[in-house]
Amino acid sequence: MYLELASLKDLVNEYREVSTSSSRSDLREAILACCERTGITSDVALPKDTGLSDDEFDCWVTTVSNYLVELEQRLFSSGLHTLGAAPTDDELVSYLNAYFDERLTDEEIGHVIDEWHDREDSKEKEPSTNFLSWLQSFADSFSEKSTQASSEQVDTDGGPMSDKEVLQHEALSIVELLEKNVEEIDSVVTALNGGYVLPAPGGDLLRDGTSVLPTGRNIHALDPYRMPSPGAWARGERAAEEIIRQHLEANNGSYPETIAVALWGLDTIKTRGEAIAIVLALVGARPIKEGTGRTVCYELIPLEELGRPRIDVLASLSGIFRDSFANVVDLLDDMFERAAVADEESPDMNYIKKHTMELQADGTERPAARLFSNPPGDYGSMGEYI
Repeated sequence: MYLELASLKDLVNEYREVSTSSSRSDLREAILACCERTGITSDVALPKDTGLSDDEFDCWVTTVSNYLVELEQRLFSSGLHTLGAAPTDDELVSYLNAYFDERLTDEEIGHVIDEWHDREDSKEKEPSTNFLSWLQSFADSFSEKSTQASSEQVDTDGGPMSDKEVLQHEALSIVELLEKNVEEIDSVVTALNGGYVLPAPGGDLLRDGTSVLPTGRNIHALDPYRMPSPGAWARGERAAEEIIRQHLEANNGSYPETIAVALWGLDTIKTRGEAIAIVLALVGARPIKEGTGRTVCYELIPLEELGRPRIDVLASLSGIFRDSFANVVDLLDDMFERAAVADEESPDMNYIKKHTMELQADGTERPAARLFSNPPGDYGSMGEYI
């Protein structure tokens, strides 16, 4: 066990040892909160949302305890990875089963792997070609790739592919990418020789998708010029809406004028920019991307479309965020500067403008500044300054 799971295990053990009702009641709330934080309730569901009797809760805690024992004793299924070793058929089945989560049967997955082997066997039987013929085939591949997007969803008879056929086609692509891990050794040798290793995003196939394949690349966490990601943008919008909704309910329909948001480097990497999306959604802005998919600015949403005031945001930046996402810092700063001088917006509907005018009247330098961090080269929580 580690981190929160270790704490949860201690809480469960303590709960099962104490006998007084008051102590068990306090531990009960702590256990429920810890299970929510760790996501255990998704794996060991509560029998009811509220109103659990003592006997029902005791039974549920026993189930949680058994589940923690299972987690604690679980071993890695296939051991450590060997660089450059192609996955076996059993490993391919395991990968595809986990990725498609029962959307493909074992028989269908076996068919995909057999088709891959048939393709590889046919390639080995093809006669070798000279350089000119290879160059011609390489040039022809560009015209083939230009029509690939429109033809991927069409079967060999020219008709539309069924859902199962689409999944099998995707599975075949994943197998092809997994088989390319034999390039890992080449990349290691290239790196040791001081050569250039192709970059690619790192991560997990199940969580991050096929963009992490093939392996054997110079991996990076994410592209800071593409944040927030579409998924992070959707989550951030929902979070901002919930923050505002709860404030309205607790304050007789009054909107919050300022909300503090912490921008942490590791959290931004793990969530693909969810906290950035929360800031944008609170202010009433959205990312604008160029043709390559890179974000070039954060556009202010017109108040008529937004339907509520712009919320002022005070952002605390960690040192890692400050250094790793300098482009995001510049874009956010530019957004706040533009919001502070939005000519056609009333201060009653633009709290950034309202507070900037108040700070300016007090003689504050850079009254539109909303991003604060340690000095460059300094790291920590700034606790000594609070």
